[in-house]
Order: sequence, then C-alpha cells, then structure tokens
Amino acid sequence: MPDLYYKGYWMVTNRCNLRCSYCVLENAPHQLKQELSLEEKKELVSHLYSLGFRRLTLSGGEVLIIGKSPPKDFIELLRHMRQYRSKDPTKNLEIEMYTNTTYLSEEVASEMEGVVDLVAITIDGTDNEFLTRIGRNNARFGCYYDRAIQGCSLLNRRGIQVKLHSVVGEKNHLQLAGEVSAILDDLEKREVQLTAWKFYQYMSYDMPERDQLHSIVKGSYEQFQKRVEDALEGRKVSLHFKDNEEMNASLFNILSYGNAQYMRDGDTWSSSQRTEDLRTYESMEQLFAKNEINKERFNHFHGIFR
Repeated sequence: MPDLYYKGYWMVTNRCNLRCSYCVLENAPHQLKQELSLEEKKELVSHLYSLGFRRLTLSGGEVLIIGKSPPKDFIELLRHMRQYRSKDPTKNLEIEMYTNTTYLSEEVASEMEGVVDLVAITIDGTDNEFLTRIGRNNARFGCYYDRAIQGCSLLNRRGIQVKLHSVVGEKNHLQLAGEVSAILDDLEKREVQLTAWKFYQYMSYDMPERDQLHSIVKGSYEQFQKRVEDALEGRKVSLHFKDNEEMNASLFNILSYGNAQYMRDGDTWSSSQRTEDLRTYESMEQLFAKNEINKERFNHFHGIFR
C-alpha cells in the first residue's frame, strides 16, 4: 500500500490589490493584524511538512503582496520552501499557487522556477468593461485580461505549468461560455500549453446582497457546463466543473493566521468551523480527533498516495 500524504489550500494572506465583487475576504484592519509574520509563515510550512503535507496551494488575497515591500517577502518564503524539494516523491513538497499577475515579473518568475510547479490564473471574461464592473480592473491594474494572458506566457517560458480558473455566476455565465474558445486561441498564439481549466460555481457566503448579484442556479450552471464542453470539444485541455456541493464537501482552507476553516454536515459558510493554529497539532490523527473532522472525507479530497 502506498504511503498517504496530504495536500493543503493555504490562504497565505487576505491582502489584495483588486476588488472583485464576488470575493469575500476577512480584510478589516483588525483581521489583517492577525496574519502570521514571515517567520511564522515559514514555521507553518515546516510544520505542515512534518504532518505529512506534500502539496501546498498558495492563495490569498494576492500572495505576491505579502509583507511591506512586495514581492520581497514572497521571494523569501519561496526560498524557504526550496529546501523541501526532492527527487524522492515521498519527500518532495509540490507547490501550486494562485495569482492575479499584477506583481508578476521576470525576477519573480525566476525565483519561482524550480519551486513552484503550477500556477492558476483567474479569467472570468475578456470584456474590459465587464472586468471593470466586477473589480478585476482596479486603478493602475487595468486591462486585466491582457495582463493575465501575458502572465501565462511568462510562466510557461520558465517551464512552470499554467492552468486557468473561472468563477461562474449570474453576471458572466452566458458571456463566458461564448468566450472560452477565443481565450484558448489567445493562449495558443503565445505558445502557452494550458494544463487544465477549472470552472467554479459561485459559492454563497451567506451575504444576501452579494449572493443576489452573483449566485447561479444549478440548472443554469449545468447549461453553462454543456456549452463549454461543446465549445472546447477536441481541444487539448482538461476541464473541471466544481459545483457548490463539491466545494462545501472539500472545504479545508488554511487561513492567514494559521488556523483552518472546514465544514461539517449541515454547515454553511457562516457556520463553518475553525481549528486551532495548525502548528499546535502533533499529528493529523490529533487534528481529526480534536475537531471531529471526517477522516475518510478529508482523505478523499486532500489525500495523495506516493
């Protein structure tokens, strides 16, 4: 029987330089003060590794803007992670990350090379006016779509795999289904080899005003899925449609202050559970027992065999 290891989704920071209208971040001043320092972030990485985590997905907010002088702290965090790279798959720590590319540069990509295996970039549409309305174009970070395509190209040239993410809601499901082929065309023109494309059904945050703007019923989401599958038939890209049921069942977000957020049966976003600081647990068995986490379900979504 292969050894069981784990993969974790880590919201490294709640700081973000964009204001996407469908996103909920705990980024009030008192919440931002709870974020782990750079040294504590390094400690968390090392402890997660000791618990058996062999893949971490770095997210935010925007992970590149941690610290006071972006992207200095991000680069230092990458250098700490480099020590956990190994040709032995049972020892190697894989790193994936999400970025909006606003602070991505040749220098940053160079530091990522050999440490970051895959980067996901979100593209919710191509229309500049639409992207401005939902907060993707913000102040000096305008023309989001063009910048995202350029970021994919920069990373691919460094040998870093690229995937796309799209949040699908009421505002864009009809438009985006008609744009997916053109988006792939734009990537192929830049010789980007896309590994996968994941489409997320907008998830309710128990905030009626926001949900009213973005929520999409199951039937409309399924129609979107069919249109995208038809549009991209024969194109060499793996598609994943992640609906609300899967998102709730798989939720285990390592938060910026070191705790983890998860759901038990019957929970919603506002009633979701929190662990203690993950650095306080001596084993995964202790983590499961103290928090009444369903071990089988956790292993199904977060277990990796090597």
